[in-house]
Amino acid sequence: MSLIFGNNIPSILRIAISVIDIICVAYLLYFVYKLFEDTNSISIVKGFITIIVLNIIARFAELKTLESIFNYVVANFVILIAVLFQPEIRRFLTRVGQGGFTKTKWQISLEAINEIVKAVFQMSEKKMGALIIIERKVGLKQLIDESVTIDAPVKAELLLSIFHKGNILHDGAVLIIGDRIIAARIIIPNVKVEGSFKKKSKVGTRHMAGVAVTEDSDAISIIVSEETGSISIAYKGKMESDLNETTFLRRMHEALENQ
Repeated sequence: MSLIFGNNIPSILRIAISVIDIICVAYLLYFVYKLFEDTNSISIVKGFITIIVLNIIARFAELKTLESIFNYVVANFVILIAVLFQPEIRRFLTRVGQGGFTKTKWQISLEAINEIVKAVFQMSEKKMGALIIIERKVGLKQLIDESVTIDAPVKAELLLSIFHKGNILHDGAVLIIGDRIIAARIIIPNVKVEGSFKKKSKVGTRHMAGVAVTEDSDAISIIVSEETGSISIAYKGKMESDLNETTFLRRMHEALENQ
């Protein structure tokens, strides 16, 4: 080996390490960007970038008062990050702890999806309130501690039976992992939704719980309104309501294929 490369082995090794370092940093930045993508926090990120740019301009232009204000903001940067990006930091740590940076195996069959769709539209016609949570790559088994374990294949008839008003299990959510209904009567802990969102959307506890689950994970929530029969999908902390069959199927496939 030394005859071929001579004294260039250390240089080649340093170059290789530098390339790996750059790739790791680039992937980390991309991973963080995906956490902020499609969230309101992306506007805060842009605000921080604007402050940094203005700080540089103020320094070169010798605008002392403006520079001192920006220096104060930068000096407390870590505290501001911890306060403003608390949900994103929690989501980041959850993803790293449960799913890591690499993709894990996750799948649900087309047959199971069809069973879910069939049940959802029948419940919509009958105005049966329902909350169906589909786990993806981030584990949600912590939700089933106080629930009723089922562990049965995904079937429309079973979902209809669970959410029937006469069934003791109809309150709470159903968790689906892969092609199986794992648990029912799941109560989502610490449901927190912004007051503006609640006031604007005029949603109930079932809808708020559906949104809350998707804020800290990559799960998909399907909500059927008991009052109107309208169908909603929550994903990445956002909810789209009053979906017709065509739009619902499109959103389902978009969310499920986004792996």
